[in-house]
Amino acid sequence: NHSITNQVRLRVNQLVRESLPVKTIAKLVGISSTSVQRIIYAHRHALIERRKLPRIICFDEFRSVHSMFSFICIDAITHNLLAILSDRLTKNITAYFLSHYSLSERSQVQKIVMDLNAQYQYFIHRIFPNAQVVIDRFHIIQLAGRALDQARISLLHGIEDHRCRNYKMLKSEWR
Repeated sequence: NHSITNQVRLRVNQLVRESLPVKTIAKLVGISSTSVQRIIYAHRHALIERRKLPRIICFDEFRSVHSMFSFICIDAITHNLLAILSDRLTKNITAYFLSHYSLSERSQVQKIVMDLNAQYQYFIHRIFPNAQVVIDRFHIIQLAGRALDQARISLLHGIEDHRCRNYKMLKSEWR
């Protein structure tokens, strides 16, 4: 059962990321479609395996198949994956945590680190009653940069002489 080389397995995993059908992958690589499915789902148990909830959890979304957004949840300390959900709908995220973890497990979560997505703030305290919401530093810095840029542009619009030194500094040499 181990006659398929590692190079073939790697190629199958590369083709899977391109969202090709199983039969097409099987024809391209030269193995059966059953073998392709076996390779794809070989490590699936690692994603489904139920783990204990850590004290600090990170929530985010990412662009996945067909430009849809998916939900990802990781341990903030070890960066281990806790869950990947196919969409970021509130009802699905809530159902996942309520069905997989007891209230006592969810109560032990102390902090949820997330971006400025207001959707998560509505249900976090319902799922994790003792959790404190923390905004991640990347989004705080991004927000501060946007505020500074808006202030620079408003000053720029107030200067009538486009040839003065202040205008040129705010226009092109602001970095």
